[in-house]
This record gives sequence, C-alpha cells and structure tokens, in this order.
Amino acid sequence: MLDKQTRFILGAQDPEMREIERVVESAGFARAHAARGGRRCNPQTAYAADEVVLVGRDAVPRAVLLPPKTPTVFVECRLRGFDPVTTVDHHHPGDPGWGVPPERFLDGSSLGQVLRLLEREADETQRLLAASDHCLTAAYQGRCPGVDPHELLFLRASWQAKMSGRTLSDVIEGILQAAKQVRRHHDSEFGESRFLDPTQMPSDLPEGAAYAGMPVRYRALLPEGVLKEMYKGGTPEAVEAFMDEHRQAGREVYGNPYRGYAGAYWPGTA
Repeated sequence: MLDKQTRFILGAQDPEMREIERVVESAGFARAHAARGGRRCNPQTAYAADEVVLVGRDAVPRAVLLPPKTPTVFVECRLRGFDPVTTVDHHHPGDPGWGVPPERFLDGSSLGQVLRLLEREADETQRLLAASDHCLTAAYQGRCPGVDPHELLFLRASWQAKMSGRTLSDVIEGILQAAKQVRRHHDSEFGESRFLDPTQMPSDLPEGAAYAGMPVRYRALLPEGVLKEMYKGGTPEAVEAFMDEHRQAGREVYGNPYRGYAGAYWPGTA
C-alpha cells in the first residue's frame, strides 16, 4: 500500500496518461505534471524534468512546490533531485514493463502498473487503453487477451476524432485507407512498407499500419523543424536493426524492441 502522502508525477500527455491521472485522482492521491522550463514536458523532455506544475482545465501550467522528502511515484518521467518510491514505465531497459509481451499487456502498460499499485482491477475501457499503448499492433491482431480489435479501433478513432475535429466516420475511413496503402507499399526485400517523403505521408498512417499488422517506416517533419524517422510494428530483431542503423549514423534514438517501435531524430534539422 502506498502512503497517502505519496504524490504521482506524470509525464507527457496522451490517452493513457489522461486515464492514469483520472484514476490517481479518484483514489485520493495528489498528482503533478513533470515540467521543464515552466512548461509541461513532452515525450522528448519528460526524462529531463527540472520542476513540477499542475495544468488545469484552462491548459495553464501553475508551479507546484514539491518538498525534497515528498514520497513520489514517477510515471513515464524523471525529475532532477528526486528519488521516487517506485517508477511506472515501459520505455527503457530496467523499467517494470520493458520486456513484457502482449499477452501480459496489463503488467507491461503504465496504466496497468498504476492500477496494480492502487489495488484496482482494470475495466473494459482501461484494458483497451493499456493494450493500445503497450503494444498497439499486437492488440489489433488479437494477441492481447480480452481485447476486441473492433472495440479498439472504435476507441482509438473516437479519440483521434475528438483531438483533430474530424468526424468519427472520416477517421475510421482514413485508418482503413491507410491500411490498404501499407499493404500495397510492402517491400518484400526490406520486410516493411516505406513512406520516406514527409510531404507524401498518408493520413492515419501509423494507425493504419498497426491495423494492417505490418511493419512500417516513415518520416515526419515536426513543428519545430526536426526531421524524425519512425519504425513501428516490427519484430524485436527488426527494431534493434533500425536502432543500430541510426546510432551508427550518430542520431538520437529511442525505442523498445519488445513493444515493436523505435524512432530517430536528425541532428541539425531544427
């Protein structure tokens, strides 16, 4: 059991983290958001946080005082100067969920780990969120016990529609069309579908590739001008090969071979 004085420090926002925050609040625990330079962290800065904030409904980050001896749980983040009571994560070697297979997705996902800490059982929606975050391609292919791929598609498309302002039917159609393009572009020599021109990337490509159950490599130009190449849906060996390729080229690399994804950033493109 966690001490009620324990505070959860939450990393970058996504559907799973949003649900983690709701669960933590409903269990009566305080929470704060990892921040850097006064702004809530994104996936790139979450492991180099230097302060904490609380972002309200108005999206304004407000500084939070965190006394040095406060017991903390880090959820997909790190905060300079603090040693957590425990860490909830699945992104890096040594994390509790690092090498957990799809068949045990609740043990691997951050949401599942938080539920276990709070001694709660996952409901149907939480199982869908946990599976989609921990191993999306495997979940779409029916490898996560108790997770219906059709319900997963509806949940994921609903979230994307809400965030993008598109209609639900438009998002679902986009995912299905992207899946068709992934199948058409499959390169048997490389064992993957390639979309290397950021200006020609189909909408909903990552989701469509996961739905198709096929490895995909694609590039995107981020808002800050950084070129990023991503690989998703591959075997552990294929993910390792992707990461080694970019490390040898001197690029910043991240990924988890056991979860089937990796990415790399081109230096000097900002």
